[in-house]
Amino acid sequence: MAIKEVTVNQQWLSVAQAAEYLGVSLRGMRYALKLRKSGTANMDLKIKLFGKKILVQRNSLDAIEQIESYIN
Repeated sequence: MAIKEVTVNQQWLSVAQAAEYLGVSLRGMRYALKLRKSGTANMDLKIKLFGKKILVQRNSLDAIEQIESYIN
C-alpha cells in the first residue's frame, strides 16, 4: 500500500505518514502512539481520533526531540 505524500500545508498526518516523516518503522510509531494514549510516554505528541484513525499533529513531530517506542 502506497503512503500518501505529505504536502506543505498538511497539519495532521496519518500514522503511516508520521512514521515516514520521522524515519521510524510503522510498528514503532504505532507503539509510540499506544504509549502516548496510555499516558506512559511521548506526552508532547498531539493526537486526535478521526473515526477509527489516529492523526498526529505535524508541529508536535517537529518539536519532539526523541520518540519512545518501548519501555524497559
